[in-house]
Amino acid sequence: MLIASLADIDDPDFNALYGLAVAEWRELEIQLEEGLPIQWGGVVHWVRPGGAASAFTATYERLRSWGVRTESLAADDVGHLVPAAIPGPVGAGNFLPNHGALDIQKTFDILLRRAKALGVYFKTSFEVTAVRKEASGKVILAAKGDRLLEADKVVISAGAGTSGLAKTIGTHIPVDLVSGTLAYSKPMPLVLHRVLNGPLGSIRQNPDGRVVTGLDYAPGADGKDVSEAYGRVLLKRAAEVVPALSGMELDEMRVGYVPIPEDTRPVVGFCDTDKTIYVAVMMSGITMAALMGRLAATEVLGQPLALLEPYRPDRFSPRAAL
Repeated sequence: MLIASLADIDDPDFNALYGLAVAEWRELEIQLEEGLPIQWGGVVHWVRPGGAASAFTATYERLRSWGVRTESLAADDVGHLVPAAIPGPVGAGNFLPNHGALDIQKTFDILLRRAKALGVYFKTSFEVTAVRKEASGKVILAAKGDRLLEADKVVISAGAGTSGLAKTIGTHIPVDLVSGTLAYSKPMPLVLHRVLNGPLGSIRQNPDGRVVTGLDYAPGADGKDVSEAYGRVLLKRAAEVVPALSGMELDEMRVGYVPIPEDTRPVVGFCDTDKTIYVAVMMSGITMAALMGRLAATEVLGQPLALLEPYRPDRFSPRAAL
């Protein structure tokens, strides 16, 4: 999963938040004193000539004016950065050298192990269906099978399920839920060390040799096709860009859901006046995970952060008087 292409939003503060989020992953590696499965080779973007190129160039100039480290690319530049790639006609492009991609499952396994070593207990097979507030101030989680769990504080950070859970406590968080599928190949000889984002989708190669490719998530997207036939189509498109990957065999298909808040900005903060129920939902969740995890923990422990003030949930509706 990508860490991250920049948010295409005309808001320097929000884009600066993305920069902080990328840097936080590097800081996390230092704190853990353990390497994470992250490829820091940078991200190469390009679009075909035409209207998309003009818009892309305008975005590039805007990012440069904000101090974002990005380099303009022509067709030859793509070839120099990624010798194995044949990009085709390039109308505009850029290179984000500070960005990269991570292996989600392996990263999760490492963080899970480290959290358990610190005494964190994980309760699994407990599917929460509702959150409610007792008169005593305690928060109750209701789960399937008529099971209940009492908590002093709760963080609702359930990705695609966040809006539904927040609704059970009267908090309105409007999101556009989009989906996308990714094709994973069987291991191939390593030829890619950077992430490619081009007209035929996103292409990367994990250190284990597996190629991961798919079309970008976008508002209104419907990427639920996990058929082998579609997977082979995605791999074929990737091989058109990187011919050295020709002959890839499909290993598996995965589908993911991305909650995009109505105004595309993160939604983070307490939902109740007692500050016992906290919510966190955003697009680019992988990019934001390390930073938002630290910032949310800071606020839950009682220290409000001015950096997060523009992203409070009550911007969509008055805070529920829980």
